[in-house]
Parts: sequence; C-alpha cells; structure tokens
Amino acid sequence: MHMDLRRWLIVSTAIIAVAGGAVAVVYFFQPWRSCDYEDSSVGCAMLPADSAVMTGAAFAALISTALLVIALLAKEQRPAR
Repeated sequence: MHMDLRRWLIVSTAIIAVAGGAVAVVYFFQPWRSCDYEDSSVGCAMLPADSAVMTGAAFAALISTALLVIALLAKEQRPAR
C-alpha cells in the first residue's frame, strides 16, 4: 500500500470513527428532547428519524473502526532493489 494512501486512509477513517461515535452518543442521550412523562431527556421516546440517524452514525463508526484497524495493520510495501 502506498504510504500516502495509507496515511490518508488512517486519518480519514479515524475522523469518521470519532465523528460517528460522537453523533451516536449524542443521539442516544438526546439532550434537546423534553417530554411530559419523564424528568430526563434520555427517558423520552426517540423519533424514527432520530433513530435512523443514530443507527447510521453507529454503523459508520463501526465500519470505519474496522477499516482503521486494517489500515494500521497493513504493512508498508517497499520497492524491490
């Protein structure tokens, strides 16, 4: 794997993994939500669109974490002498 490609893959997958994880956690706790039947926002029901966003973010975080591990384990190819 070319060094520039490997470095780009490591950086981009790390950014996507962190961003996806952060979005999934924020959507899990739903700090913007309030409801009459619960004191905390975590106990309020999640809307279908919010659930779709959280699921997509968690999926993106998992896939990009797997790709990050693969990129970190990939050995650098050196040209033959």
